[in-house]
Amino acid sequence: MNLLRGQPGFAAVRRLLESHGVPAVAIDPAARHGDPISVLAFATPERSVLIEPGGIDGFGAWLTCLDRPLAADHAKEVHAALLRTNGAGPSRWACTHLCALLLAAGRNVDTSLENTARSHDAPIPPPLEAGFAELGEHARAVAVLVDKLIPSIKQAGMGWVSRIEAAAVAPIAEMEYRGMPFDAERWRSLTAAAQQERQELEKQILGRFSAVLDTDLFGGAVLNLESDQDLKRALHATGHAVPNTRRATLAALPPPLGAELMRFRELFKIVSAYGESFLEHVANDGRIHPTFEQIGASTGRMACQRPNLQAVVKSGPHRSCFHTAENRRLVIADYSACELRILAEMSGDPVFAESFSRGEDLHARVASEVFGKPVSKTENSDLRDRAKAINFGLAYGMGVGGLARAIGSDLNTATQLLRRYFDTFPRIGSFLQDAAHQALQRGYATTMTGRRLILDVGDDHKSLAQAERIAKNMPIQGTSADITKIALARLRPRLAAVENAWMVNTVHDEIVVECNVEHAEEVLEILTREMQAAGAEVLKHTPVAVDAVISQYWDK
Repeated sequence: MNLLRGQPGFAAVRRLLESHGVPAVAIDPAARHGDPISVLAFATPERSVLIEPGGIDGFGAWLTCLDRPLAADHAKEVHAALLRTNGAGPSRWACTHLCALLLAAGRNVDTSLENTARSHDAPIPPPLEAGFAELGEHARAVAVLVDKLIPSIKQAGMGWVSRIEAAAVAPIAEMEYRGMPFDAERWRSLTAAAQQERQELEKQILGRFSAVLDTDLFGGAVLNLESDQDLKRALHATGHAVPNTRRATLAALPPPLGAELMRFRELFKIVSAYGESFLEHVANDGRIHPTFEQIGASTGRMACQRPNLQAVVKSGPHRSCFHTAENRRLVIADYSACELRILAEMSGDPVFAESFSRGEDLHARVASEVFGKPVSKTENSDLRDRAKAINFGLAYGMGVGGLARAIGSDLNTATQLLRRYFDTFPRIGSFLQDAAHQALQRGYATTMTGRRLILDVGDDHKSLAQAERIAKNMPIQGTSADITKIALARLRPRLAAVENAWMVNTVHDEIVVECNVEHAEEVLEILTREMQAAGAEVLKHTPVAVDAVISQYWDK
């Protein structure tokens, strides 16, 4: 098979794309691992064309304006390679891997390209390493497979969510490509300070246990404060008969021991999670380029790794390490109470609906209705805190035990409080129970966009209760994830019209954009408008609110 270069190759690709269906692409193996593309295959089920994409005038602009999806296996990697080679990629991808994950619906099954092809009675694509001819055959096989996947997706009722995933590939790949601005020296300084404080605090705490250590309680070994078993034994030996070493248990210990142990555990987490290992992911451009897993959880939520930016605590000092240059800004926006708005839409509860339409403080309104007292952030705020715990807990499938832990009460108090809540808001309770019942009957839970999660229900009560919690939570959390992905896709072309403005991060329902100082207000308006519009595509009766700020630091 001939490798075409320059305008003849470009013309051959455009002729190929005159055919119907979803054309597929494949790239050489080195490009999958970070190099520019040497060979790019375009294919339909019938034929393929191999081109050398580097140096083709207008190829990147053509890709950007392409008004049809391209198919690929692990399309995010292909899009990233096109960015490295031509500076641009298409708007939509029919990704065989994402389709396989959607059809797996949370089951632990083999979603490899080979197994997906085999299960759909399609030809197994040859390995990319085999040569030019095989690269073309690989692309042809992917084109055949996509033709077979599309009916399966539609039959499962996942056409809408499949389109959402297809449009989210490009912005997610481009977030990885751009990366987050990062101050490695400040990070290193914070880590060193935490390490020193941890060592000093460890000596101080060990001194408090010196009496039991001297009795050789630990067989001559040094007490390991990071070990739950060792710590519990030491506490018992000093007269503190704790049932466990959880945070709430340690907090209840007499001062200063409880506070010291809690701080030691916190410092241990800081050093382990935010230590030198994090710095291994700083690229040559000084930025952090994480890897986003587009379907990183069974609910459809994204995950982040190498490194996990989702784990950087909002209130922690390490957030200040993500900052822009003086002439740049971050515009940070997130959905306000998105899960509760979804709960309001799906349940049709009139109080929730009225509260959101008026822009009220939902937690205060709920507390007032439940307890029959005026409630605000300053008046009877403890009742607002209880209502907030229930509101968010229900959105995440929390039961009586979880509520009791959240508000620090016994099970009886939590049971009475939940009963009172559901008496006040019967539609909330009915919706959650109906959602669980229907999901268990049909064997899967589903979001408002059609995403499915197959429920694994065993014979025992514990397994059934877990399935019920998932069935209540997944439609809410999954719909929230889908709204954020719609927003990413909507934002991509709008930001492209603003010079040097691009998305650099997303965490659940938060999106971060980096731009020049002079464009920050314009970007804030775009970000707010498109996020609200994304919510309105799904929630037809409940208004969506977005909180946005402009900052030099990732500090929202």
